[in-house]
This record gives sequence, C-alpha cells and structure tokens, in this order.
Amino acid sequence: MDVFPSRVLLTLRRFIGTPLPGTDYCVQAAHRSGNDHCRVRLASPTSGSFLADLPERWPDGQQIGDWWYVGALRHAAQSARDQGLPPVRDDEDLPVVDLADVESAGLLARDIEVTAQDALDYVIADLVGDPLWHDAAASAAPDLYRLVGFDLRTPAVLRVYLWCDYGTIGVDLAVYDDDARRPRSVGWWASTKLIAILNPDDRETLPAHRADGVTDPLCDAVYDLTEWA
Repeated sequence: MDVFPSRVLLTLRRFIGTPLPGTDYCVQAAHRSGNDHCRVRLASPTSGSFLADLPERWPDGQQIGDWWYVGALRHAAQSARDQGLPPVRDDEDLPVVDLADVESAGLLARDIEVTAQDALDYVIADLVGDPLWHDAAASAAPDLYRLVGFDLRTPAVLRVYLWCDYGTIGVDLAVYDDDARRPRSVGWWASTKLIAILNPDDRETLPAHRADGVTDPLCDAVYDLTEWA
C-alpha cells in the first residue's frame, strides 16, 4: 500500500491541535496529491488558509526523511505570516506553495531542522512507542484499515480517508456533539465506530451509508457516518 501519506500524517499530527511555532496556523487537512506530493492545508483564524505541497522525493529520486517535513511546514507557516500568502491558487482559489520549488530556489535547506521543542517531542515520542518511530501502522486496527488522509470539511464534519477492503474510501465523522452543543471531547469513539462498520462479516452496514451523488477525487466512494452510532 501507499505509506507516504500515512508517514506525513504521523509526522505532522502534533500540529493539528497546536499551531506551528511563532504562528497561529494549524493543520486542518493532509492527503496524497498527485503521484509525488502530499498536500497539507494550514488554517489561521486571522489570516485564512493556504495549501502546502510536500514532495515525497528529491529530484534525484532520493526519498525525503520524515522529519524534514516538520521544518518545511514551519517555514511555510512563518513565511505566510511574514510575507503574506502566495499568489498561486488551486481550483478552489486557495493559495498554494510548493515546498519543492522553495527548496530548489535556495530558500529552504535540505538539512533537517530540529528545534529544542522538536528534540523534546522526538525523545518522548520514541519512549512512549509513537507509531512513526516504531514502524507501526497508522491505524487502531491494521487488519481492517490504514489512515491515509483527512480533511476538516466544516467545523462539525471531519472526512477521513481510509485504505481498506473497499478500496480508498472517505468517511465523514461528526466532531461536534449536537446534543451537548460543543466539540466532542475525546476521539476513542471514532476507532470503535470504524472497527464495527468495517467488520468483514458485515457487508451491509457501510454500503447503506454511502453518500449518493457525492464525489471526491481523493477516494473511490464517500460514506456519511455523522448520524450513525
């Protein structure tokens, strides 16, 4: 299977809930883009959103080390803070910065940047058995699925991209509790829900939640589990 997007997710996940240093940009989406990039959407409550394309390999074919992406994304966020958003736009009119182009222009080093905060994070992650350090799958149930991307579609709906027996699928999950009128406080419910609905002995429940008429170029089909428990 394609492990590149999962590696990027595991590397950058600490910036989902915590802004990149010196900025108020957080990661709100990450997924494969084309054959050789992972696209990350950074969002700021004050400056809006932009897309950062992370290359899988250098032009000579050498695979890029996971930790390079931390410094590269930090550079992109700080540049957006200091110099404004890039002029290049995608199909949805979001600014796009290609970090391979930034590196080739000599504005970003190939050397892995490690700050004091990174060093602390890496040591603790190693000691607690972080999956990226110990070659574990990006999954709570590796026999059923692998997480290969995600996209916060709205403040209430998260679409996760899973590689599973159904192919690559998009699954919409509610991250807002309508009854309590607040964001969900813990995430354990998500893996429990997915493990149940991807049970190989049940071939009816997931198809019943297929979002008819909804297409997404990043997956083979979209399933709406926002109301399912």
